[in-house]
Amino acid sequence: MVQSVYNHTDTRQITTVLNSVVNLLDSATGSVTLANSTTTTTVTNAKVTTASRIFLQPRNANAATSGAFVSAITNGSFTISHASATTERAFDYLIYSA
Repeated sequence: MVQSVYNHTDTRQITTVLNSVVNLLDSATGSVTLANSTTTTTVTNAKVTTASRIFLQPRNANAATSGAFVSAITNGSFTISHASATTERAFDYLIYSA
């Protein structure tokens, strides 16, 4: 759980809070290229829980027009549903866990 900074002059508290934020984001981002000739792609990441929110960001024009969406989230992975294609469709992702 991320703490708040109550005393902006307390460098120890600031360091603790910043380290906590870095730990939350470490390994919570990544990149994925959608699998060709199939309609789903599964991404495995230990940071994913059933309470996670997954945000996809297209990295190329083919990805931007792919209609891809997160269709399932389980502990340790999420699934992206998409149309079958043979073009490269690359995304970056962010895992947000409350």
